Amino acid sequence: MKRLFIILAILVFAAPAMAQTWYTANQVTLAWDAVAMPTCSAGTAAPPICPTPGGPAIGAIKYQVYSRNDLVSLGSKIGGEITATQLLISLTAWGSYYLGVEAIVYFSGQTVGVKSPTKAWSNVAADTNNSPFGVLFFAAPTSPGGLRLVP
Repeated sequence: MKRLFIILAILVFAAPAMAQTWYTANQVTLAWDAVAMPTCSAGTAAPPICPTPGGPAIGAIKYQVYSRNDLVSLGSKIGGEITATQLLISLTAWGSYYLGVEAIVYFSGQTVGVKSPTKAWSNVAADTNNSPFGVLFFAAPTSPGGLRLVP
């Protein structure tokens, strides 16, 4: 009975890790779904941010992309904030990476953005349409040299 419990415990905790796909690459293009501007309160007009009660706020959405090598850190920024919904990422250091994206809204006339409460991460099933993934990068070996014919 104890052995069965141990086997079941291993399967329960190891199964999510086995469901993740790893891609080996030195460059990947990460893409994500666009985020909509927040909606203004139905009974309040607050120009210039909310000219129409119940309508979309006025401003811009930007995104910040992150990478991390573990499951718990906040990640390291990759480049600056962008408005596009994809980014070409070039990896330069050996390792395994999870990629993440955070949305930031800049309301009209504001210089400080409001960040999304959480980041979407590539290792989280809910953030990847149930297809979690990571990226592995290993430096390529040097090219062979000293070619010669052996008699």
